[in-house]
Amino acid sequence: MSFCYNPLNSARIFLLALGIVSSGGLSALAQEVDPNTSFRNARAPAQVPTARYASGEAVDLALIIEEWRDRFPQTPVYACACLEATCDSSAIWPFRQFTRYQPLVALGPTNAATNERQGFNCFDIETGADPT
Repeated sequence: MSFCYNPLNSARIFLLALGIVSSGGLSALAQEVDPNTSFRNARAPAQVPTARYASGEAVDLALIIEEWRDRFPQTPVYACACLEATCDSSAIWPFRQFTRYQPLVALGPTNAATNERQGFNCFDIETGADPT
């Protein structure tokens, strides 16, 4: 699968995260993650979007979604937005704090629900469903 950067997709993810009206880490449980066994990551671990994002680099969330789609094609991805003055995700991926309306993505409903307990509002980017 090749990736062609599309700024409209990035903007869509960002706007979806900001437009949440219903009521977020990375500790994916085995029962919700179905890894793609044919996935071959040719990049060094520090170069993958999730690692770069966790280290504080500004990474397009669409790249993280693409990485997760390659590795875990059956696991839903959630768009989340911080609804509090600050949302503390420093103990879990991506290991940082967010301010109101900053977007984040989560892999699987367990991670999205964890993010919601930290002050985020999350929804499945394909179905619009809540993580619970």
